[in-house]
Amino acid sequence: MKSSLVKKSVLPAVFVGSALLLGARTWTDVKGRKIEADIVSKTTSAVVVKKKGKEITIPLVKLSQADRDFVAGWEAPSDEVVKKDEGKVTDAKVEEYFNLPWPKLISADNGLEIEETSGPNETYVYRSPNYEFVSDTKLSKVVVKRFAVLFEATRLYVQQMPYASLKAYKEGANYKVMLFDSMNSYHRAGGPVGSAGVYIPSKDIIMVPCQSLGLVRRGSSWALDYDKTNKTLPHEITHQLTDREYYAPGARGWFSEGFAEYIAATPYRSGKFTANKAESSIEQYVTNFSKKDGRGRNLGTEINAPDLKKFMMMSYGEFTANGNFNYGLGALLVTYFNHYDGEGDGENLKNFLRALKAGKKGEEALEALRAGRSFEELEADITKGWRKRGVKINFG
Repeated sequence: MKSSLVKKSVLPAVFVGSALLLGARTWTDVKGRKIEADIVSKTTSAVVVKKKGKEITIPLVKLSQADRDFVAGWEAPSDEVVKKDEGKVTDAKVEEYFNLPWPKLISADNGLEIEETSGPNETYVYRSPNYEFVSDTKLSKVVVKRFAVLFEATRLYVQQMPYASLKAYKEGANYKVMLFDSMNSYHRAGGPVGSAGVYIPSKDIIMVPCQSLGLVRRGSSWALDYDKTNKTLPHEITHQLTDREYYAPGARGWFSEGFAEYIAATPYRSGKFTANKAESSIEQYVTNFSKKDGRGRNLGTEINAPDLKKFMMMSYGEFTANGNFNYGLGALLVTYFNHYDGEGDGENLKNFLRALKAGKKGEEALEALRAGRSFEELEADITKGWRKRGVKINFG
């Protein structure tokens, strides 16, 4: 079905997807549908925008009043300004990403096309709009499409979080993923024993065995397992999309893993993350087991936590040594700072991320998160915030 908002020559359903393009503005039509595209030019009755390299003419009468007001006040930049800013992400653009509204529903395109080619050394290469999957076993396009939609949806989710993680905004980035037919081949390639998937920062790739893709072995091939849910993949995908600055001391551990847990525990089905249910789902996942798939950290509703400063500053090795507990507590902290701290708008956390982007680390970066509070006062605020929701955290 073609959108009535654009010319017939435009690709169908332009306003259905929600991929946020680097340097793009979110446009909303009179029916509430959205696209993200750059403004190119305007006339008295229409605006021309560019999405994925294709120019689209949109009649102003089809746009929301806010977009019409924006177009009315917009002026084309001079050639000098365009040349200066070409290829750069301006501070103003980063601030725009920090000021995105908290997402409610993230929906990926279930109709995406999968490209298949032969790779080196008897491998098979599959490409979705933003991912390249290199597999040591042949998979059907139906199977690849199933998990590719999860990858694309997770990317959209990370984009729409007001974290300004620029790695998630690369259009047509072909983020790299290696797939393995067996756990043995996964381990031989460097996949950690006991893991269901891993992100390798030094190579900027995700490695994952087929059995972790929501697939089941049927004879000599892999088929879809429609009853299987997956939290490992969104977790590792989030790591691949998180800016390097957010792994600095003071953030690596409680924030980097807590953020990945936050995304992974959000309800997902058929290309859709229900982000407005993230808080309750994370609480269930961390304190008990997920109602849907029986997985969870199961820390209980009364949690004896370490000293907050020590927890936030601990080395990554120390953090992962008690992974189940620390990942769960990290998820609770990220959820608190996202939704319960201050005015409930995540502003202190965003100031913390701004500090990390400015090159601050450790206690210096955490000053922005504390917002004038001592660590003891922050502990009290976190305890109070979660107690209202039936979870008691005792910092010691």
